[in-house]
Amino acid sequence: MAVYVVLDVSRSLIAHYGYDAPASTWQPEPSQYSDVEWPPTAMVPPGAANGQRVYLENCAICHGPDGRGNGAAAPSMSPRPRDLTTAAFKYKSTPHDAAPTTADVRKVVADGLAASAMPFFRDVLTPTEIDDVVGYVEALRTTPAPQAAPVVVPERPPVTAANVAHGEQLYREQGCGNCHGADLRGGATMTDALGQPVNSRDLTAPWTFRGGARPQDVFLRLTTGLGTSPMPSFADLPASDRWDLVAFLDSRRRAAPGDAGGVLAGPGQSEDALTRGRYLVRAGMCGLCHTEVSAKGIYRDEHYLAGGTRVGAHPQGVFVSRNLTSDSETGLGRWSEQQIVRAIRDGRTDDGRLLNVFSMPWIFLHNISQSDAMAIARYLKTLPAVHNQIPPPLHFGAIETFFSKLWSSDLFLGRPPSITYATGSYANLKGADLARIQGTLVAAQWMVLALWVALLSWLIPLQGWAPLGRRSWTGVLGCSFGLVIYSTPILGVLPAEMLSQQALGAVPRPDVSALPAERAALVERGRYLFTNASCVFCHQPNGGGGLKLSGLPGTLFTANISSDPGAGIGAWSDAEIGRAIRSGVSRNGRPLYWQGMPWDHFSNLDEEDVMALTAYLRLLPPVPDKVQAYRPPSKDDCAVYTAWTSPDNASEGCR
Repeated sequence: MAVYVVLDVSRSLIAHYGYDAPASTWQPEPSQYSDVEWPPTAMVPPGAANGQRVYLENCAICHGPDGRGNGAAAPSMSPRPRDLTTAAFKYKSTPHDAAPTTADVRKVVADGLAASAMPFFRDVLTPTEIDDVVGYVEALRTTPAPQAAPVVVPERPPVTAANVAHGEQLYREQGCGNCHGADLRGGATMTDALGQPVNSRDLTAPWTFRGGARPQDVFLRLTTGLGTSPMPSFADLPASDRWDLVAFLDSRRRAAPGDAGGVLAGPGQSEDALTRGRYLVRAGMCGLCHTEVSAKGIYRDEHYLAGGTRVGAHPQGVFVSRNLTSDSETGLGRWSEQQIVRAIRDGRTDDGRLLNVFSMPWIFLHNISQSDAMAIARYLKTLPAVHNQIPPPLHFGAIETFFSKLWSSDLFLGRPPSITYATGSYANLKGADLARIQGTLVAAQWMVLALWVALLSWLIPLQGWAPLGRRSWTGVLGCSFGLVIYSTPILGVLPAEMLSQQALGAVPRPDVSALPAERAALVERGRYLFTNASCVFCHQPNGGGGLKLSGLPGTLFTANISSDPGAGIGAWSDAEIGRAIRSGVSRNGRPLYWQGMPWDHFSNLDEEDVMALTAYLRLLPPVPDKVQAYRPPSKDDCAVYTAWTSPDNASEGCR
């Protein structure tokens, strides 16, 4: 037994100290992505002018401290935040090559850009603060551009069938369909002037028009073009032709999802699996774990989904997130699409092994539809290959694991009290193969047990075992119970459906029988996203939140997003909810840390999915439990970013 314990302690020591330092730590050039302090108020220098203060507190996260579009949250966002040092603004009133007016900049700051990550600030900044930050933004501009008077939008002529028909002819002749498609549905992936991917707009969905959906707004966009994007200016066309184009586009508008006659038809519903897969991955949380981050939490976009993040989930083990790129040796290059689907929905690797649910939360992804999982798999197979060798997981000794799980608050799932996420890359580690050493220690433990049983059998005659009677069976059952506890939740005999139901069975399903069919479909889509976009993972099945996170940004608590008007978001407007989801701005104006609330990923959500999530959150039963307020960084915060798995509203810091 002493030998067995020594071997077991050795296993635990390897797990505790084996992956103690990353193989490398990436730090981007400030011109590419610039660090920001958290909270952003910490970046404001003493004596800063009001405009600079407002900018650093609210804008630098995306646009960067120097305005070059190089903010810390920028890598996950598509399109990337605007480079404010140039005059290339998309949504303005001046001709294509001219600088925007001060009124243009002020309108964007105050009202934001619809269906985008650029939030509105009219309710959280005073008019004076908006004026001051606009002045500061204009002072950042280093590239000269001609000044010009705003475009005068002439009065719209009466719309006739002939106008619409001529507009349709112009749509074809001007090559609009090359980008937006013959059906006007857009979705084509192109490259902007900065070399970043952008998608052409769905012209049948006016609720996604970032510069406004009024006929006058569309006329203006046709006249000015869209700055750095592939959308050109059509100012050379007569005004009457531009109005005919507007009339044609107006005739092809469809009803918004949730409205009478509206259907869900965004990229998440695309019949093209690759388009849908790219959308689901980019707007989801895959990158949160599977992309390496710098010391200040900036994602390394050239290693997008190449894995390497160390995830500590005591007593389940220490894991390094997998390489999901198409590399044939270290990634998914040799996996079939069906094997990837099986890993996503059922937690099985290509060789049939079960993935730990706290390194890959497949029990929260099990209800992703087969078609969506297949679309994700197809997109992952197209990711540029990154050779990134991921080390195998390390596990703690049997004794430590058994007793830790035995006292777990969730014995069925073996929930760890907390999960840690380390910065840097733990791929391509040098030195001994620690997982193989652990395997050798396990084999040695089994050998010790086998020799012990053999020795007992040799020393004690068979008839000597008989008097033990019931106690023998009690011992056998006790050993079996210990083995089950040690294996929890890695129980291959249990169906994935059972484990998923244990985690997601409490997600509310609102009664939508009295709602119009279109509204009911929107709510159901919202529930699907709430469940499978991992909102449940942080905010709990009932939306009550309260899970603590501690580390570089201080102490955070996941928000109560139930419909309670006091403790939750029941008193928020739809616009305020959408802003928090995709722009990380709370109702009171406080910026949300992008790795606590991953709004940088969610900024890629299509507007109809934001609408669907909002519709579902509106119907979540109220949870009256108030969540503790954010606490700025303190000395007792965790050295490694740590998330607790059970609500904890009583403590702050790393305890």
